[in-house]
Amino acid sequence: MTANPSPLEPEGGIRFNPFDGHHRFDGTRCLISGRSIDPASELRPVFPDRWIEQLGLEHQVLTLPNGTKISYKELQIPVHNDCWNGGMDEVARKCANLILVGTDTLGWTNTEKIYQWLCWLFMGVLYAEMNAVEGQKATHPAWKDSSFLGRYRMIHLSLQGAVYPIQYLGYDPGSVFILPMNPTPFLFDFKTSSNTQSVSVQVGGSAILASLGDNGAQLAFFEDEFTPLRKILLDPVQADEIFARMCYRSHLLNPVFEYGISYADDKDPTTWIQMRIPEQHAREEAFQAWSDAEYVQVLDLYLARHGYSPLSNWQESGEIMTFLELPATEN
Repeated sequence: MTANPSPLEPEGGIRFNPFDGHHRFDGTRCLISGRSIDPASELRPVFPDRWIEQLGLEHQVLTLPNGTKISYKELQIPVHNDCWNGGMDEVARKCANLILVGTDTLGWTNTEKIYQWLCWLFMGVLYAEMNAVEGQKATHPAWKDSSFLGRYRMIHLSLQGAVYPIQYLGYDPGSVFILPMNPTPFLFDFKTSSNTQSVSVQVGGSAILASLGDNGAQLAFFEDEFTPLRKILLDPVQADEIFARMCYRSHLLNPVFEYGISYADDKDPTTWIQMRIPEQHAREEAFQAWSDAEYVQVLDLYLARHGYSPLSNWQESGEIMTFLELPATEN
């Protein structure tokens, strides 16, 4: 190993963890490898210029935890040139622009690339959020929790997989669903939930939804629910209801997982990741018990933009508002 490993040498940058308590989200170090970058040339837009132009995103904004606002155009991630040319451009720009054409053209790629792109979007927002609250983390106690930050680390490791060879042994790092949508006057809708590590993108006649840190649990346990949804054209309110369910289920996921990481070395350039559930937790349910009283508050948050108030309706009638026909075996 050299004294200053290249960001493309697996024994170097793959070990970089921005959530170890020492990293500052100030745009001066590569998020992929940890190396110093030139802010004048190595800050990469989270959404490529084609998205900003075609979807009119220049003036759309996100509200950060401290109340400040940032435009989609200003969302940036520092990435060293070697990492950008070594795989991140393929995901962050090329993959994104092909998705803009429409998910029916996605025969060119695989689910892994789409997952990495969703990790890129999530990290872009999280980077801006952590930068905004730098020095104010007392207001975000979860971001001081090592186990909570460990979930971010696993998503970050998946993003590093765009540059460094990574293999998952016997499991998927997250659950991704691509569902068709009706044509809509809303060209674009984007949401992330840093608390539940979830992402929703509505674009190009598709809803792309993901629970990034659930180890594929939602895909495994609720595939029967999602299968019929692939045969209909969703309206935006239905896509948002699905996302509300996904976020709440991510919140209910029983966090008993342990990870083993075998980092690359001079004999094997691949980093291997294994997930297991400790024996003392093996008989526990994968998800904690569902609560309508909790879920309806999440649903209310995501349906408000459509003019609906599921929480008020539930308080008055005791019924959960829904725009989906779901299987009888619920939750």
